[in-house]
Amino acid sequence: MNSLFSILLKNIILLALICISLIFVFTQYIGYKEVRFIFIGLGILYVLSACYEAYNLSQVKKDTVKFIYFPDGLVAKRAIKVISFTCIGVLMYYSRSIIKYMAFLCFLIAFTEIAVTIWRKLKGLCFVALEDDKLIISTNKIDTTSAIEISKIEARHGLMYFINYNKKAITLRTDMMKQNAEFKSALEKWIIKNNLSEKVVAG
Repeated sequence: MNSLFSILLKNIILLALICISLIFVFTQYIGYKEVRFIFIGLGILYVLSACYEAYNLSQVKKDTVKFIYFPDGLVAKRAIKVISFTCIGVLMYYSRSIIKYMAFLCFLIAFTEIAVTIWRKLKGLCFVALEDDKLIISTNKIDTTSAIEISKIEARHGLMYFINYNKKAITLRTDMMKQNAEFKSALEKWIIKNNLSEKVVAG
């Protein structure tokens, strides 16, 4: 419920910002001075709600052991998004049309991506967890799979693949985990506990 609320809250704030921007651009109901305070206020709320969403989406059971996992792929995806929205914002800002005032939204989204990434790093919200019969990977999103769904586990060249019966694969970069040895030890116990030993393929 908290996760759903945090997602809705962030999207509602973004929708409000879009609506206010359109009203400001195409009507005379909101002046330039007023819109600055509205943008600043809602902009701060949007950043905070995005951090709140990241925190809620990464919650697991209290006693679950988590292993910090902050791969290069996570940073790369965020960087691409930041660069994309920044470039779009710059193009809008320097355009000679009325849409220049929409550039704020692009800059806000780019800044929020940076803030959320730093927040995830500082608070350890990117991790791998073994919770009962579930494997949970929290990075840009939450990937969860149950032991009963796994058809094959394969490790090679620092990569670990958990392949489901529907052929969907979850890839884990174990070579980028600071707690590599501890995680492998916990994973071995998890595999034995969930009767997956026969599904492990040597790399």
